[in-house]
Amino acid sequence: IWWLDPELTYGNAKPFVFTQGHSVCNRSFFPCFDTPAVKCTYSATVKAPAGIQVLMSATQSTYLEEEGVYQFYMEYPVPAYLVALVAGDLIHADIGPRSRVWAEPCLLPTAISKLSGIVERWLTAAESLYGPYIWGRYDIVFLPPSFPIVAMENPCLTFIISSILESDEFLIIDVIHEVAHSWFGNAVTNATWEEMWLSEGLATYAQRRITTETYGAAFTCLETAFRLDALHRQMKLLGEDNPVSKLQVKLEPGVNPSNLMNLFTYEKGYCFVYYLSQLCGDPRHFDSFLRVSVKKPAF
Repeated sequence: IWWLDPELTYGNAKPFVFTQGHSVCNRSFFPCFDTPAVKCTYSATVKAPAGIQVLMSATQSTYLEEEGVYQFYMEYPVPAYLVALVAGDLIHADIGPRSRVWAEPCLLPTAISKLSGIVERWLTAAESLYGPYIWGRYDIVFLPPSFPIVAMENPCLTFIISSILESDEFLIIDVIHEVAHSWFGNAVTNATWEEMWLSEGLATYAQRRITTETYGAAFTCLETAFRLDALHRQMKLLGEDNPVSKLQVKLEPGVNPSNLMNLFTYEKGYCFVYYLSQLCGDPRHFDSFLRVSVKKPAF
């Protein structure tokens, strides 16, 4: 849980708090079984001072203004790491029929200009490939620079670091990756942290199928080439027999699973999934297979 004084935010106006649960950090937020094989619904009641907006990764929310109390409910079973909370000087704007952006007032105009209208395009493309988007809303909240990663796929409320607004290309790629997690990772989840490549490899593959549908094959090929070049350089640096570079790593007792997340989790996972798609010939056949693979064991 990050507690930020006003001077650590962009607007320097009000305190800010956010959580980051992946992989096992939510054990410091609430008592939980934080193996991803365990899923449950959740509800929360949050009391906050006037002028502080509270958001959670929930499908339902209400606000009792006279009491300063927010109530949240997630109706679908999720693993513990997908429970997320953020509170601060946040305002919103709708950017599509089921999406809005939340940001500090000084950042909101930029967020609107970068994302208005296109998130729905990405969601529609993803639905055409992998089936209905089941989470209801797809909102995005931009967090201060101390957010420890680029983006996090919290259901209904993707967390994004605000500095990414400076780059159109990275913003597109990273938000689409989190969109893909709505199917691969959030609805269907790897059973153990040793199998994290299943979530990230499938999400990376789905992300690139979505970018192909929306921006064309050239865009996807260029982004993939950059990332695979980085993968080869990393393998050369570490050595091909390094245990960290394995597709499925061995999680030793006492090791934080987050330490196992690296380029191999994403790109080696993607390479294997892409290889399987090539065995199917037409990628649309593999899309159909993945569509069923998500629908049957969801939650």
